[in-house]
Amino acid sequence: MKRLVFSSLLGALALPASAGTLPEYAAPELLVRVHFTDTYNLPPLTYLSNTSPAINNQGDVAIKLMAVDGKPNQAVWFKSHKAPGEVIYVAPEDHYVTDPTVNDRGQVTFSPFSEIESLGVFVYDGHSKKTEVKVSGPEHKIVYAGYAQTLNDGTAIFRSMGKDFDRSFVEYKDSYSTIAREGERRFDTSAAYLFRPSVNEKKQWAFKVRLGERGEISDAQSDQILLIQSKGNGEYEKIVIAQDRKGDANSNYVGFGNTVALSQNGMVVFVGYLPDKRKSLVLYKDGELQSLVTEGLDGIAELELFTPRLNSSGTVAFRAKNAKGLRGLYVANESSVKRLLGEGDSIMTDKGHGYILLKQDFPGFAGDIDFNEKGELAFACVLASPENKIIGDAIYKLSPK
Repeated sequence: MKRLVFSSLLGALALPASAGTLPEYAAPELLVRVHFTDTYNLPPLTYLSNTSPAINNQGDVAIKLMAVDGKPNQAVWFKSHKAPGEVIYVAPEDHYVTDPTVNDRGQVTFSPFSEIESLGVFVYDGHSKKTEVKVSGPEHKIVYAGYAQTLNDGTAIFRSMGKDFDRSFVEYKDSYSTIAREGERRFDTSAAYLFRPSVNEKKQWAFKVRLGERGEISDAQSDQILLIQSKGNGEYEKIVIAQDRKGDANSNYVGFGNTVALSQNGMVVFVGYLPDKRKSLVLYKDGELQSLVTEGLDGIAELELFTPRLNSSGTVAFRAKNAKGLRGLYVANESSVKRLLGEGDSIMTDKGHGYILLKQDFPGFAGDIDFNEKGELAFACVLASPENKIIGDAIYKLSPK
């Protein structure tokens, strides 16, 4: 069993230095807080809800706002590590906006959409302060462009849903290139459903796919975790990282979580469901699978089904519940697991000492977390006063010492 290491954000004992040792973390840095007209670094009457913040390797952070400055329009807020944060985009009336991503060039990518059509993939440049339409939704007949990001070479990546409601993986730089499409056979794989992809700067794609023909999306179908990379001329190298027992009787897994994470050096992490119904956080590295975290071990009672994050050191950041049922933020690698912060823990706010909300049936954390190569983590939470009264939704950045 791996050793479980607990840390105090208010001053933990230092661990002995060794290869694979997880870092100690400094106190979380508050970026924004909102609570009706009482806000910090955002206009009054701005709202967050299940926000999933994005962080790049420079420490820049981007988030989606559910409403801004008393108006019901969704919006995008961006903070460079060198400057205060600002609202960089407000969606048109009757439109929504996807959670943004941000690359190392300070380019924020997001997609505005209505109930019938996507406006496309938009990119805001943090240096020029200008926003361009990278991919036109109407021109390419896109209903929804999800999980959009811009690689550092300018390539746009997203999962597109067309008017036929089939999903496809798309790369767009100088031209529109479809990597995979539901109902079609690509790289010797028939995809009935394409789940959320993770793409790195080498243009490797990792994702879960439900095998089958168009429309065969029931749980009777087998799922795979795939890693693909272009060989040029429209051909792809494919690695089947894992398959469930519906397609491989010798598999260790009866199913998978819907999302995966891919590091810049080709490692993949995913959630595998074990035959005894426990979930396990599994790392693919150098052609082998290794369980980093399993429910019931190392103080982890339940892995929450939010997207895990993985960097090139092999460190995974994830959300989980402990034996008391309290949600928390964790990091893990091949040798240890560490709890960083959880419900009921003390945290500094703009109003003094507060707490991560601890209330039955009311989560103290919201949305996905994000994690960069430096081990910095961005997360959303609900804050409470010492009297356990809610004082707002907030976004924090958590950095190694």
